[in-house]
This record gives sequence, structure tokens and C-alpha cells, in this order.
Amino acid sequence: MNLKKILAVLSFAAVGLSSMAQYEGTSVYDRIGHGDDSISTLGNIVLYKDYYKAQDFQNAYEPWKLVLTKAPCAEVSTYAYGAAILANVLVKEQDIAKKKVYFNELMNLYETRLQNMEALNSFTRVSKRATRGDILARKAFDYAYYGAGVADNYSLDTAYVMFRRGIDLINAEGAKEVPGFVLDKFFEVSYQKYLANNNGFREQFLKDYMESQEVCQKMLGLANEATDSVAAQKIVSQYDPTLNRIEIMFAQSKAADPAQLIAIFGPKVELNKDNLAYLKSALTLLAANDCDTTAVYFKAAEYAYNIEPSYESAIGTGQKYYKEGKVAESVQFFDKALELCKTDQVKGNIALKIANALTKSGENDRAFSYLDKAVGYNPSISGRANLVRAQILASTKKFSEAIAYCDKAASEDVSISGTANRLKAKIQEVQQKTAEYERQNAAYEAEKARRKKEEDFWKAGGAQ
Repeated sequence: MNLKKILAVLSFAAVGLSSMAQYEGTSVYDRIGHGDDSISTLGNIVLYKDYYKAQDFQNAYEPWKLVLTKAPCAEVSTYAYGAAILANVLVKEQDIAKKKVYFNELMNLYETRLQNMEALNSFTRVSKRATRGDILARKAFDYAYYGAGVADNYSLDTAYVMFRRGIDLINAEGAKEVPGFVLDKFFEVSYQKYLANNNGFREQFLKDYMESQEVCQKMLGLANEATDSVAAQKIVSQYDPTLNRIEIMFAQSKAADPAQLIAIFGPKVELNKDNLAYLKSALTLLAANDCDTTAVYFKAAEYAYNIEPSYESAIGTGQKYYKEGKVAESVQFFDKALELCKTDQVKGNIALKIANALTKSGENDRAFSYLDKAVGYNPSISGRANLVRAQILASTKKFSEAIAYCDKAASEDVSISGTANRLKAKIQEVQQKTAEYERQNAAYEAEKARRKKEEDFWKAGGAQ
């Protein structure tokens, strides 16, 4: 390499390094320039924040915009304040032309942040640094939330593609999870796309449901690891309502209709009988949507197990044998599923999955035995196991016991407290309706017996 090329490479590297370390260790005063402009910028920072605190977003808009234009790297908070200011003035504006201007500025705000991301991150704590995925996912949220009827050529497809791009980047970067409110809006957009194209989008909608549910459950699981109850509740308050809304939308969609799923996966399982990755995905989707007692599920499990035994395929094969009445063989495969795992923590989760599978077959006693195994392997999932116990007891009309297990689950595991309390409310509602039905039925039977006695009396000759 000649000297010119070496100098060029070094120069390029220096530019790359300086962009990240450009403002490291600086204060806001170092990042707003010098002279009159810097004094004006400082004044505008104070001004727009004062207006913001007073909820006067219209007057906050102009000084905020001047700060962004003259000193885009002054503060990271410029972008958070800006998104809130623009959203508020956009919503309150009646003139559609002005709405469009505010909306386009909102979209451009995220592009400006992307352009300055490395410089902004250079003076931000590592845990607070933004990634491209974070910024793009939040831009997608604002596009979907404020864009309908305002953005030129607004479409669900555009919103969905934007969300997927941001979420996929977050997943690839791996440092963070998707915020609850973003996940909520993403799944709503996915749901709307499914409603517009039931068959064409069904499989992707199922995957979006699984992914969204998994993120919520993972984050709620972290609530148990939080250092204090306030931090734990902060996680729960963000992800529990999101999980609940996702579950409600998914239930309303009826996307998990067994006949429809079998129609989709039946031919595809056969076409992919040598494709382990596809078979695993099909097993997960079918099991999650109450299709794990169908011939398609059993066939996928058999093909997958023959390629490479895994706990998913072993559970599926065990269920197949159980349905055929071959209880001993089913137990062997269920235990094989536990064997295939090496850590007690995962074994606990597998035993919990087996218990869930058995409850669908009505084999409650065996389900309870695997719940005991699950807690034996991993005591930290006691709350989740008790939630399953509550569901089993409720299905057999042992309402008081079921409610007690809901309370126990909620107290043992903060991450499922919302789910446990919602289940408890449903059980209490069913309990009340059942008690009322039984009361009415008892009254009806008593009246029926009285009339029968009276009828027999007269048939026997009355007062004779």
C-alpha cells in the first residue's frame, strides 16, 4: 500500500472515530457553538422547556425548532421534547395543510436523530444510548399513530414495513427490547393487516403474535429480577397491559381457528418434512394455538423427531401416543423431552409445557404430577405452575380452590400478577353465574317436585 493510500485510510478512520468521540466528556455549552448564536440557543432551550412544562406546546414549538436547527447535538432530550411538542401541535391543529407540515417535521426529526446518532451517543451513558432500531421503531409508532388521514399516501403496509424494520434491528442488536407502547401499536397494525387479508397474512400474523407475546413475557419475567418493588411495578405497568391487549386482539381475530390452521399447515408440513427449521416453527405455532392434538401437529412432530430429536418434537410425539391410548409410550416420550435438556431451569419450563399439553387432553392428575416436577426442577416458576393449577381447578368447577391458587400465583410471581388477577376475576364471574344457575335450577326442581306430588295426590283420588 503506497503512502497516499495509507494517509487516506488513516484520515477516514480518524473521521469515523471523531464522529463517535466528538462530544465525549462535553457539556451542553461545548455543543452549541460560540458567540451570539450560543447565547440565543441557550435562551431557546430554557424557553421551550418552560413552555413545555406549562403544556403550552404551540409557544414551545418555535424556540424548540430553532434549537434543533442551530444545535442538533445540544442535548439528546431535544428529540424527546420535539416528538412530544410536534405530536401535540399536530393533534390540535385543524388546518390539514398545517397538520401535514407538522407531521413531516415529526418524521424528519427521526431522520435528523439518525444522522446525529453517533455524536449524540458519544456524551450519553451506555445504558441510555439509542440504536438505529430504537429510533426507527419509534418513528414507525408515530407514523402509524398520527399518519392516518394526514400523511400523503398513508398505508398499513408502509406502517408495517417501518415497524418490522425497526423491530428486526432491535432484535439483531440484542441489547434492548421493544418498548411496550411500540409493541402494542405494532401488533395493532399487524391485526389490521390480517383483517384486510385473512388468508394471505394469517401465517405472518401468527408469527407476529408469538413474537410480541414472547417479548412481553420476557420483560415481565425480568420484573422478578428487579432490585425493588417500584422498579418491578414499572416493568409490569408497561408490559402487562400490552400483553393483555395483544391477547384480546388475537382472540378477536380468530386467526387460530383450528380448521384454518390445519388447512395452512397440512400441505406445508408435507412439503417441508425434511426441513427441520420449518417443522420446529410449525410445531411452535400449532402448539401455541391449541392445535397440538391434531394430526398435522403429530405428523410435524414425527418428522422433526426423526430428523433430530428435540424436546418440542418429543412432547408432540408423546401427545400422539397418548391420544392413541398408548399411555406408557406417551410417558416415555414426555420423559425423553426432559432428558433432552441439560439444565434444571429449562427442564422446569419443559415440564410446565407437558403439564399444559396434558390439561388439553383432560389428563388432570398427570398434569398435576408434571407441575410438581416443574417446580422441583425450578422453584422460581412456582407462580406459573400455580396459575396452571388454577386453570385446571376452574375447569372442574372447583372455584374456591382455583381462586386461592390465583392469589398464590400473583403473590409468588409479580410478572404474572396481572394475568392471575384477570383469571381470578373470570373465575369469580363464572362462579357467580354457576351459583345463580344452580339456585334457579334447584328452585325449578323443587317446583317440579311439588307439582308432581300434587299431581300424584289428585291421581290417587284427592282427599279420599
